[in-house]
Amino acid sequence: MKKHFTPAEIRNKEFSKKLWGYNPEEVESFLIEVASSYGELLKEIERLRVKTPEYKAKEIIEKTKREIEKIIEKKKEEIKQIEKRKEEVEFEIEKLRLAQKSIYDKLKVAIIEMTRILEELRRDALGKEERRGSGNRGESSTQVFKEQDREGGRGETEGESDGSAGGGESQ
Repeated sequence: MKKHFTPAEIRNKEFSKKLWGYNPEEVESFLIEVASSYGELLKEIERLRVKTPEYKAKEIIEKTKREIEKIIEKKKEEIKQIEKRKEEVEFEIEKLRLAQKSIYDKLKVAIIEMTRILEELRRDALGKEERRGSGNRGESSTQVFKEQDREGGRGETEGESDGSAGGGESQ
């Protein structure tokens, strides 16, 4: 398996020394140059990699994922606010229902009380009418009897006079 070296590993690589081996300063200088070149190549590879369609697609996908996550978080927050508002509205509705029931109960009591008062007023009015009516009836019947007596009396008087005159004529 091929091992990938970093520029730092190349620069810091140490070799064992032999009596008749290479000049250590030259080897070290060369390793520094190789490490620098290798670092530049790695940077170039990265620059080229970011220009590839695959990288761009991956970058777009990652960016889109982040945006979607932001949108999801925003929507979750909106849902929380909507739920909170829903609870507030439901609470207000319940308060209104209780107020409505209270008003309904008060109106019911008021209607019952008004009905009772109206019944009392009606009974009182009927009682007064009966008293007036029986007083009127008594007066009316008294008046009727007086009128009948007058009419009947006149008739009797006339009848008596007719009868006496008739009786007088017959005798």
